Amino acid sequence: MLKTPSTDRYRVLRRQLSEDGRAIEVHWADGHRSTYPFKFLRGYCPCADCQGHARKALNWQSPEDVELVGVRMIGNYGISPQWSDGHNTGIFSDNHLRRICPCADCINWTGDTESISPLPE
Repeated sequence: MLKTPSTDRYRVLRRQLSEDGRAIEVHWADGHRSTYPFKFLRGYCPCADCQGHARKALNWQSPEDVELVGVRMIGNYGISPQWSDGHNTGIFSDNHLRRICPCADCINWTGDTESISPLPE
């Protein structure tokens, strides 16, 4: 039987820019800290265009060339990154961010979603 994860697992205490300025760090109420490199976030954008559900394909630069230019808070449940390529429609809910945490512990975690693999370097 699958154990139901604690709601603290999905509650954000703090979001901040990493020290090197190349990632967003999220501190979770259960004590976990996730680091999301910009390349990872841009590559896993959940919007319809990026997931192939839109009619036109986005023509964007390689992730190495894309910079984060801003982040909008979406209510009290997520963020919407704004990228240097003009893309700004992806909404990362806190639950989604935790499910895609790229750390070694979370990649192997099986719970309410399939585990994912990090983008290749």
